[in-house]
Amino acid sequence: MSFLILAVIFIPLLTALFLKVSGKFLNELLTNFITLNAAMLSVGVSFFLFGYIFLDKFKPLKFELFQWFPNPEINFDFYLDGLSGVMMVLICGLSLVIQLFSTSYMSKDEKYTKYFEYFNFFVFSMLLLVLSGNFLVMFFGWELVGLSSYLLISFWSEKKSASRAGNKAFILNRIGDFGFLIGLMMILNQFQTFNFLTIFNSTLENRPENLDIMILFLLLGAFGKSAQFPLFSWLPDAMEGPTPASALIHAATMVTAGVFMLVRISPILQFSELGSLTIISLGLFTALIAAFAAINQDDIKKVLAYSTISQLGFMFIAIGSGAYVAAIFHLVTHAFFKALLFLGAGAVIHEMHHEQNIYKMGGLRKKMPITAAMMGIGTLAISGIPPLAGFWSKDEILASVFSRGGIYYGFWALSLLAAFMTAFYMGRHWLLIFVKEPSVNIENIHEAPKNMTRPLVLLGIFSIFIGFINTPFFHGLEKVLHETLHNVEVTHLPEGITLAILAVLSIGAGFTGLAFAYLIYIFDIFSYFKIRIPFSNEIKKLSKEVLYLNKVGNVIFVKGLKVLSRRVAVTVDNMTIDGIVNGVARSFFKSSQQISLTQTGLVRSYVVYFGLFMLALILVYLFSPGVLI
Repeated sequence: MSFLILAVIFIPLLTALFLKVSGKFLNELLTNFITLNAAMLSVGVSFFLFGYIFLDKFKPLKFELFQWFPNPEINFDFYLDGLSGVMMVLICGLSLVIQLFSTSYMSKDEKYTKYFEYFNFFVFSMLLLVLSGNFLVMFFGWELVGLSSYLLISFWSEKKSASRAGNKAFILNRIGDFGFLIGLMMILNQFQTFNFLTIFNSTLENRPENLDIMILFLLLGAFGKSAQFPLFSWLPDAMEGPTPASALIHAATMVTAGVFMLVRISPILQFSELGSLTIISLGLFTALIAAFAAINQDDIKKVLAYSTISQLGFMFIAIGSGAYVAAIFHLVTHAFFKALLFLGAGAVIHEMHHEQNIYKMGGLRKKMPITAAMMGIGTLAISGIPPLAGFWSKDEILASVFSRGGIYYGFWALSLLAAFMTAFYMGRHWLLIFVKEPSVNIENIHEAPKNMTRPLVLLGIFSIFIGFINTPFFHGLEKVLHETLHNVEVTHLPEGITLAILAVLSIGAGFTGLAFAYLIYIFDIFSYFKIRIPFSNEIKKLSKEVLYLNKVGNVIFVKGLKVLSRRVAVTVDNMTIDGIVNGVARSFFKSSQQISLTQTGLVRSYVVYFGLFMLALILVYLFSPGVLI
């Protein structure tokens, strides 16, 4: 049975390799047949494996491909438990839906087959990451995810903006990955193994030295991959890639890798108070600044990009408060409604002839009723409106933070503010696209093709009902993750009237945010009552520029790293390596010039040279230490 883990990982890789080799000979129809059937096979295998461990009460399933070194213990192995099972099903399921959408969205593109090649390579990388049995295999998947995301983000590399976005994503992720690598080296030095279970059991018995430092380095990797402050600025720029690829990256795959990794290492993370406080502080800060930035964005995809950053911040808030189940719960619900929102945005962009400015839209609910309805569901879900999926997961996070007490009351209040801001900017997003009076001619606009609308409807259904997997009345996801977290101290929800009050406040934040969006952008309350907000233009500019943090990040991390790399290249490569090589070459050249002067062609000259040489040898021998003693 364990070998099926290998199958589900390598099906996308084999698909990508086949498309690479035979891509020139495939048309769109054949490409669709190959990729969709491979995706359905992956989904079938993933569900079978999940069902198998479900029937076995989520007892972990292991598969060792081969052993690299016995000491230290380094194996190439895979591990399937409740946590990796959830991620596996999520990745395979969503990739199938997004690929189906892509068949219409990417139609007629010159690099149609190459897109699906990169797409499947990305899916393989994510599955390798989440099904890894040790830190080293996870790192391989981690790096391959970075590489494949670069290929998707810069897919239209003929555009300078796409090329720059891909480079930026690659550079910022390398910064995080460098920290991750240092953390792994510390783990190997401390435990003499990369195996998860060995490390976790050892930590439970004896708290390792330098645990806080080790965790902080691992956090750097998580912040880079999951776009948290200060390494978040790459994600909005990643919108330069095809919209379905954006949905793939933003939903359940790349950006959630950091969340997955932190929950995976929860048995050691729970012992680092510094690590937990760092996670919740930076997660909360990221959630707030990203929400603030989303309020004034005019690009339909960038609003969703900053929304993703903010929602990832909520997941980090949950992890920092010890609510690991709530973090994965929000990861699952977010995967469906965010994929829905991105694909819906893709449908709008497709029908609007690649127009992405939301102020150049409006009134599209009459022309695209299915898309409008499905994106409306996604908007309500992310706003935390019951009984949709986002309400249950976001409410669980807020309640878990509140239950910690003390300083966490402040974290809860600010998280509630972030929830209000989420509902406000997402309400604005939907209203400006579908309700506000059109600012351009939309007579020729019509509903998206069925290959686009069908995935939207499917994701809309999941966005309504998927939240019921872990309500306060049915702890389904908690049971799935029990084996993963059985040695981990987790935060529990408050009970009774406290939980009810917190739920009411959470719902109130969502409805209030949506109401404010309607009053400002549809009713135009400021003009109606002639209200002037002091410094409104300055605030808008700060919002759109993300408090200038993007520019600061570009200078420090992107441009700074480029300058540093050039200096290193000059010092190490030009001056050191090239200097040694060129110096040796020059020495040989000059020596050969001097030797060539002896080549006179006269025998008597050669006899003289030979005689002098022999005389020198004799003198060296005679005056060497010990010879004349």
